[in-house]
Amino acid sequence: MILDDLAQFAEDLKKMGIDACHQILYGLHGGMEGLDIGDEFFPLWELSLPENQADLEKLDFAAIKARRGPDWSVDPPHCARKLRLEPA
Repeated sequence: MILDDLAQFAEDLKKMGIDACHQILYGLHGGMEGLDIGDEFFPLWELSLPENQADLEKLDFAAIKARRGPDWSVDPPHCARKLRLEPA
């Protein structure tokens, strides 16, 4: 699935009865684009992962969320590693 227009994708999900909203969260690394599905934020980087493509095609956001590890962060994995390695 191509995610080049998350705002339109959120609108399409709403038409299907899914509580969806396009969001941009601002934090340490600037704006993080993604979707709010219900009360859960799914960043674009997570939706774009190859292992999430089949579940995204099925609109199974619960399966995508279930794949998250205990140390999951809204930051992409490479940013989270960098934050842990750099001294405060």
